[in-house]
Amino acid sequence: AMRDYGLKLSEAEISALIKYFDTNKDGKISFDEFIRAIRGELNERRQGLIKLAYQKLDKNGDGTVTLKDVKEAYDVSCHEDFISGRKTKDEIIQEFMLQWETQKVDGIVTIDEFMDYYKDISASIDNDDYFELMIRNAWHISGGEGWCENTTCKRVLVTNPDGSQEVVEIKDDLGKKTDAKGYARMD
Repeated sequence: AMRDYGLKLSEAEISALIKYFDTNKDGKISFDEFIRAIRGELNERRQGLIKLAYQKLDKNGDGTVTLKDVKEAYDVSCHEDFISGRKTKDEIIQEFMLQWETQKVDGIVTIDEFMDYYKDISASIDNDDYFELMIRNAWHISGGEGWCENTTCKRVLVTNPDGSQEVVEIKDDLGKKTDAKGYARMD
């Protein structure tokens, strides 16, 4: 591809580039590998947001995310393979977890593996504000300012004792349950 764009590199130079960029060692340079190498490390803001998302999954706070943790956060009931009966809840959740198991496939996702996964995502997002919005919305993390503010947390219409009504956000609603009709009671 480089030759197609007029770059005249020797075989030794091409080998050196592939060795540097090819982090998964498949003999090719993917777009994400290229972007990731060019962009470098995650800044503190992005690292902090990724850690917030990881904490959403690490339900017991022990520093690891297990199948049990993901089951509490991820509802597969609307997944097409679950609805059709092609896959069980456990199969879907295990498949979902595999995306983060970038270092060792053992049913446990460490913060390093989670961070590694989001380095690839981050490499394709050049704006820190947009990265924040993406993380907050994907993981239902309340907060953010301006256009970075979360928009996916459930909102409910609350009727106050005086009869006035207001829309109230259910903060950090990932994994929170509602009743069978979809109502959440707020006292």
